[in-house]
Amino acid sequence: MCSARPRSARRAARGFSLLEAVAATAFLAVALMAFAANTIWLTRDEKSADSTSAAHALAQQKLEQLRSTPLGAPEVAAGIIRNDPANPLRADGTAGGNFTRKWQVSNNDQPTFGLRTVTVTVSWRDAALSRPHTTTLAAYIRCSTIPC
Repeated sequence: MCSARPRSARRAARGFSLLEAVAATAFLAVALMAFAANTIWLTRDEKSADSTSAAHALAQQKLEQLRSTPLGAPEVAAGIIRNDPANPLRADGTAGGNFTRKWQVSNNDQPTFGLRTVTVTVSWRDAALSRPHTTTLAAYIRCSTIPC
């Protein structure tokens, strides 16, 4: 006997073949693995950006502190590289973190008459990748006497 439905209609009523289901599952698995790898990469990037932001804030904080010190204070004496006494620092500036802060004041009348350049450097090691990083900020301060 013949069936009332054509052959193509009977096949469509049966659903997916095993091969189609395996292919769809494999495609979905690859896509989910790619999303998982991307999430890990983005999380690591976000942590690195947080550390960079904290280092910039620590450098800016020290620059502002040095710019507000009295003229002729020992902290802004020319030519000496100084390490922060609280090293290593946390992101909020307290002791016990993984940031190291140091600064140097240029020689007298550098870059121009009556000024000195203060350069603050903050270094840290990335915890996830164990790579060293450094950020440096600079500003001018006046000398206590003119010329310096």
